[in-house]
Amino acid sequence: MKAMAFAAPIPRYAATRLAGAVSDSWLVGPHACTRYTDVAVPDLPAEDWVRIHTRLGGICGSDLGIIALHASPSASPFSSFPFVIGHESVGTIEACGRQVRDFGPGDRVTVNPLLCCEPRAISPPCAACAAGRHSRCSHFTTAGAVPPGMFIGTTRGLGGSWGEQFVAHQSQLVRVPDTMSDTGAVLTEPFACCVHAVRGAMPEPGERVLVIGAGTMGLLMVAALRAVAPDPKITILARHPFQAKHAENLGADKSVLARGDYLAELAEAGGTRLLKPIIGRPIGVGGFDTVYVCISSARGVEDAMRFARAGATIVLLGNASTLRGLDWTPLWLKELTFKGTLAYGGHAHGGATTNAFIEAATLIADGRAPVDGLVTHQFALPEHQAALQAARAKGTGESVKVVFRFQ
Repeated sequence: MKAMAFAAPIPRYAATRLAGAVSDSWLVGPHACTRYTDVAVPDLPAEDWVRIHTRLGGICGSDLGIIALHASPSASPFSSFPFVIGHESVGTIEACGRQVRDFGPGDRVTVNPLLCCEPRAISPPCAACAAGRHSRCSHFTTAGAVPPGMFIGTTRGLGGSWGEQFVAHQSQLVRVPDTMSDTGAVLTEPFACCVHAVRGAMPEPGERVLVIGAGTMGLLMVAALRAVAPDPKITILARHPFQAKHAENLGADKSVLARGDYLAELAEAGGTRLLKPIIGRPIGVGGFDTVYVCISSARGVEDAMRFARAGATIVLLGNASTLRGLDWTPLWLKELTFKGTLAYGGHAHGGATTNAFIEAATLIADGRAPVDGLVTHQFALPEHQAALQAARAKGTGESVKVVFRFQ
């Protein structure tokens, strides 16, 4: 079958990482780490797994980081190579193992891609999985029933949604109801990340909230806040006017464009008093109660610290890694709390009655999170270069979520 596969042999990885740092090319081709190629149709690892024909496979910012070799090498032990890229999915079940219950061929599903204890057939489960905190599983680097890896789409032999077919454990399947479109279903995974983040750092009623970044994750964060938080006052910091329009349609109270001198406007939205240091950017007194950083840049984290009030919580969703030149002074000066968030768990927390992945799917299906319109571009897999360019050049093509489409 055709797929976009990634391999990282050390000589090639080192050489192309250095080249990518200079040219910022996508490094997709026969001599690169990422290739459009033929791969074997994945076998079912066990009789409680299914094989899925991909309908849509989303392009995530973390996927772009993998291709451009911008992902931190620290994450590499949580993968196994080579792998087919893609963890955002909607598809149709083609084949089921004999022990699969409640699902059958022809069912339309989206997949929770976490490869924690249950898909690995590890019993008893680790303490985190036993508590329902699957994103904290102790066995992502343990083979169990499948090779090491945190997600479908970063693990050898299972396929991913950038391929025609992939496999999943029955515990990972979420049925897609008739009321949910394919474009809504493919957004379940990133939206679940945002629901999980909100539930883990729930704003108090009426608090001022800042969302930094208005790509897919930032816009879905606005939708998650509006759907599950108690009447927050939401400001979003966006790069492009079209992103601000999407944010306002999803329920943001105010959008600020991160262009030119935007600090005064952002300070007004957050009730922040700006103080001018001897040199450098202003630092704020007072400000937002909770900040969700949905980009990976040092500037985004810096803005979060400068515009958060003393004692505020800052939640990192943007896969930040190496942030050069960042002044951490506001962290201790304001006694800020930084909170990391990863994926979603099986536990009900923050007032939820179910886990974040199921909640996300339900909110989309019921229309309480009207996110379908965020899938702005669809490409066939052979058009991967155009798809990746559209996903990267958001301002040029006004792209939000770009997906691969399979017949």
